[in-house]
Amino acid sequence: MDERTGRLADARGVLDASVTATALPDGSVDRRYTVEDRAGAVRSRESFGRRIAAGEAKSFYVDHEATDPGGQAVNDAFQFHALGDDTTLAGHLDHDIFETLPFDAYSMGAPAHVDIYEFESDAVMLTEESAGIETWRFETLERALGPRLDAALAADAVVWANWASVPHATDALRELRERDPDGGVLVLDPGDVTIIDPDTVRGFADALGALTDRYEVVVSANRGEAAFLADALDASFADDGSLARAARAALGVDAFVLHEVEHAVAATRDVLAFVPNEPTSDPVRFTGAGDRFSAGLAHARAADGSWVAALALANACAAHYAIRGETADSDTLRSFIE
Repeated sequence: MDERTGRLADARGVLDASVTATALPDGSVDRRYTVEDRAGAVRSRESFGRRIAAGEAKSFYVDHEATDPGGQAVNDAFQFHALGDDTTLAGHLDHDIFETLPFDAYSMGAPAHVDIYEFESDAVMLTEESAGIETWRFETLERALGPRLDAALAADAVVWANWASVPHATDALRELRERDPDGGVLVLDPGDVTIIDPDTVRGFADALGALTDRYEVVVSANRGEAAFLADALDASFADDGSLARAARAALGVDAFVLHEVEHAVAATRDVLAFVPNEPTSDPVRFTGAGDRFSAGLAHARAADGSWVAALALANACAAHYAIRGETADSDTLRSFIE
C-alpha cells in the first residue's frame, strides 16, 4: 500500500495524546559559536575550510553564543516533554547544566563536550566524546534506573539514540531482549554509522530483529546512514522508496524511516508512506532537528497514529526546531501546522 499526503494536517490527531516515553543513552554539553576572521564573519563551512586550506587566515575569532544541554537522547527527551509525554531520560548527565531538566533524568556518567561552529547554512561540530560512553553497558542502565528500569523499558515510546557511537550498544540490545520487556514502540536512531566497521551491522540487525516480538521496532536514519546499512547487509536499492524497503527487510525490523531534506519515507511490510517536508528557509539550527524528528515519530506511533501522521508530526517537530531554534510544544505545533 502506498500512502502519501501533501500537508501536515494528518499530524493533528496525535497532538493531544500523552504517552509514556523514555530516551537513552547519551548526553553532551553543547557550546555554540560564530566564527570571524580579520575580514569579518565567516559565512559558510566551505569558506572556513577554504581559508584554512589556502592559508588566507591563520587566526580566527569565535563568539560564544550559548551553552546548552545536548546529546541525541537529551534532545529526544526535550521533544517528548514538550509534547506532554511522561518522560524519562537515562543519559550521560554528570554536569551542572543538566540539573534543571524538567523531566525525570538519571545519569550514567560524564557527558560529551561539543563545540558547534555555526554558519549561515550549516554547522561544524568538534566533539570530545564521553569516556563513559566507551565503557557503557546494559548493566550501567540497570544501576542508574534501579527499580524504575522495567517501567522505563516498557514505556509506550522508547528512543535509543546514537548506536554507532556506543561500542557495546549491540550487546546492550541483546541484553534488553533477555530482560523480556513489554514495550510499545522502539525507535532506534543509529547515528553516524559511517564511522563503524560494516561487519558489525549484521550483529546489530540480529539484535534488533530479536526485539520485534516485544516492540514495534523502527530504525530512523538519513539517506547516507540508510545506504551504509543497506550496503553492509548486501541489500540493493534504486531510489528512496526502495532504499527504505531494502533496509527494513535486511535489518529484519518492523519499519524503516528515511528522513531527508525533501521528504520522509516509512517502509513496513505492507506500507510505503511518503510525506513532503515543510520548507525550512533561513534555518537557525543545523543540529538537533533530527532528534526532534525521532521523538515526534515515536510519540505519534505510540499514540496509534498512522505512518503518514507519524511522519507529518516528526517533520513538523524537526522543521520548527530548525527554523525557530526552539523545541515546539503541542500548541505551538498546531499553530505551525496551520
